[in-house]
Amino acid sequence: MVDYLMTQVKASSLPVFLLSVITTGLLIAPSLLAQDVVTLQSGPPREGRIIGVDSGNIRIETQAPGGGNAAIISLPLSTVKEIKMTPPTEFDAAADLLTKGDTKGALAALEKLNKTFAGLPAPWAQRAAAMLGDAKLAAGDKAGAKAAYDQFVKTYPDAVELADVGLARLAVNEGKYQDAETRLAKLLATTAKTVLPPQAQGALLTQSHYLMGRVREAAGDNQTALQHYLMASATFPFDRTAAAEAQTRADELRAKNPGLIAP
Repeated sequence: MVDYLMTQVKASSLPVFLLSVITTGLLIAPSLLAQDVVTLQSGPPREGRIIGVDSGNIRIETQAPGGGNAAIISLPLSTVKEIKMTPPTEFDAAADLLTKGDTKGALAALEKLNKTFAGLPAPWAQRAAAMLGDAKLAAGDKAGAKAAYDQFVKTYPDAVELADVGLARLAVNEGKYQDAETRLAKLLATTAKTVLPPQAQGALLTQSHYLMGRVREAAGDNQTALQHYLMASATFPFDRTAAAEAQTRADELRAKNPGLIAP
């Protein structure tokens, strides 16, 4: 990229000084756009790169004015109003591993993410905490999954819907279908009112429809089960892992019941 820009500078008829300014701006702009933003309850927002949460404080790496050495500052979580942060690549990688069935790899990635960012009030961090329970459950560690979901509730007490989905997943896995249905009912009631939900809400709908499909299939209501599976895989495919699981279940259900269609 740098070589290309310098070639254009040499070939241009614009003054060298002006071209240098333009080139520098193009090189610097992406790093500025990539900065995380922490909005506080009071005072100006802080920008930089969020590197973790430690002892109730968000740690941010900030660049000194004029390109000086970076500094790390700590801000109490209690003073934070909102965070705008692009999820780290490790988060998407963990989700991909879980979707592909690599529970060992997913667990390693999620445990590292949660050790670093647990408590961060960002949607992706909340999802990573819940996914740790999902991964443990997929690995057959029910006790570990319950502990992870319980820890999620303690860490993010306001994320009621995400907690309910996680506990519903555990209930389905343990055959406690009535408990799962009760936890999913309120969230599923919003489906008819939702056309294009935000990513976080959409992911909850994906998981909820998939789990309700499991509940209805266990009850022998294959038609309604298929409807929920298709809602998860086609209408609200926001969570890739749940959508893939739902599609697999839908295909298996139709293979076992030729002519089965959703209501």
